[in-house]
Amino acid sequence: MMSREEAIIEMTQYFNIKSEVGLFWYHPIAEELFEVHSIPISLLEKGQLTFPILHKTIWTKLRYSARNKVKKGLICDPIYLSDYTQVPRGRVFFKDNTFYVFVGGWITDAIKKLIINRFNLQKCKVIFEIDIHWEIGRGWSSEKDILNFDL
Repeated sequence: MMSREEAIIEMTQYFNIKSEVGLFWYHPIAEELFEVHSIPISLLEKGQLTFPILHKTIWTKLRYSARNKVKKGLICDPIYLSDYTQVPRGRVFFKDNTFYVFVGGWITDAIKKLIINRFNLQKCKVIFEIDIHWEIGRGWSSEKDILNFDL
């Protein structure tokens, strides 16, 4: 017979398999997450803590596409024409059976709920970390900084 602790671990693992890590932006006008790029934690390679691509890399492509639309006279959300650091953004990491959500001081309880729901973290241990690098107008100094830090 399974002990209570073993049952809890098994249930946590079940929910964690469906849980995801990744990055996102928050659209302050639409009040929703957008450009969410994520992978299930079951697909993380050994030693990998999060989705392996930087905000800056993704936004560069999105901004280029938006500028091309404007040049062609097409409509695009003007948010894509701004710098990626000017839009609230964050990243979800997984380490030691805990999900860490790094965001700026712009986070609210309503946005936390959006993140938890979108990344399937309802039954998981989640810690929200406010960090200066995720504040509006701030960015990482190099790719090495974001992909090689200790939680």
